[in-house]
Amino acid sequence: MLVAVAASLIAGTIGTLIGYAVSKNRRSRYANYVNSVAFLPYLMPSIAVGAAFFILFSNERINLFNTYTLLIIVGAVKYIPFASRSSLNSMLQLSGEIEESAIIHGIPWWQRMTKIIIPIQKSSIISGYLLPFMTSLRELSLFMLLCTQGFILATTLDYFDEMGLYAFSSAINLILIVLILISNTLTNLLTGASIDKGIGGE
Repeated sequence: MLVAVAASLIAGTIGTLIGYAVSKNRRSRYANYVNSVAFLPYLMPSIAVGAAFFILFSNERINLFNTYTLLIIVGAVKYIPFASRSSLNSMLQLSGEIEESAIIHGIPWWQRMTKIIIPIQKSSIISGYLLPFMTSLRELSLFMLLCTQGFILATTLDYFDEMGLYAFSSAINLILIVLILISNTLTNLLTGASIDKGIGGE
């Protein structure tokens, strides 16, 4: 839960800002470059991303192996494409005149985001947080090289499978399914955002 919540908050926030920036400068070559770089982790296999961060952060100078910090960093980087794509699609649907009128009235950027843009596109933006959270909850291949078995729920499940303790691994699978269903239902009831309606679904 700690890894999933932290990774989704970081990925969702960065992805929202990337989507906003790209939508406002979509005719720029640099905006397309940023959008492509943000989407790159999605194109790479999870095991390859995990191996790259294992080499980067498990050496004599920097050793974050088997720490929540490393898992959160890797999870955030891997799931930024989900949030940025959701945010970009929602920002492109938002009329530019709305923000332009706020600029004319001298409203600063952070107030435009928190009081105008985010409330209007609330469902899409929350979906950009929700999908990384749920994906991180059941992720194994991304984290398996970065921590020992038993460190998080997904690697514990893998350990029980290897040991032939299928009753325990089935119980963990059930816990994960129940957590995901409860999270999606609560988010749907409280905000109207839900991944079962699609990214940004109403």
